[in-house]
Amino acid sequence: MGLGRYIKGVMSRLAPGGAAANGARSAKARRIRDLPDRRVMAESYVPALAADGGRILWVGCREYTLDDYAALEANGGEVWTTDIDPSAERWGRKGRHRTGDVCEADALFGDLTFDAVVCNGVLGYGVDSPEQQRRALAALAAVLRPGGRLLVGGDTDKIDDPGAGGPAAPPPALLYISQATRPPSLSDSVFCL
Repeated sequence: MGLGRYIKGVMSRLAPGGAAANGARSAKARRIRDLPDRRVMAESYVPALAADGGRILWVGCREYTLDDYAALEANGGEVWTTDIDPSAERWGRKGRHRTGDVCEADALFGDLTFDAVVCNGVLGYGVDSPEQQRRALAALAAVLRPGGRLLVGGDTDKIDDPGAGGPAAPPPALLYISQATRPPSLSDSVFCL
């Protein structure tokens, strides 16, 4: 690393809010955003949800999700964030972040209703058992307005696919579309990545 690049990195981290607040992303965050599923999220789902605007809940906050919030708010959307890890608040939406368990989202956000909920990468990374998945999906459905959109992406190499009708099958009121039949638009209320 050259001295100039090193100094720029140090200065960025010293600035108010650190590197992330100033638009700089770590190499790890850039690598994760470059993964195929994250590119589909950023290039297809986020713009489609942003076009609808409204109040959007983002479940699971990390450095690589920061750019998605701004994109969702581009057309007047209002993004709220949540994560069970208190240290993840720094990656959440300032002033609109609540720390808590997604399985209790209905209690955590009982005072709010969302037009859309994005829960990507949480199933299989913390919400693992079929019972936890059922609780999480039911809690998210409870804070979603009638006709709202719920985007669920899980790590099916770590858990059973909740969209496949297995042990963690979604509540009957929710419609799931498998990865093989991913819609080109957001015409359906709920779908899995």
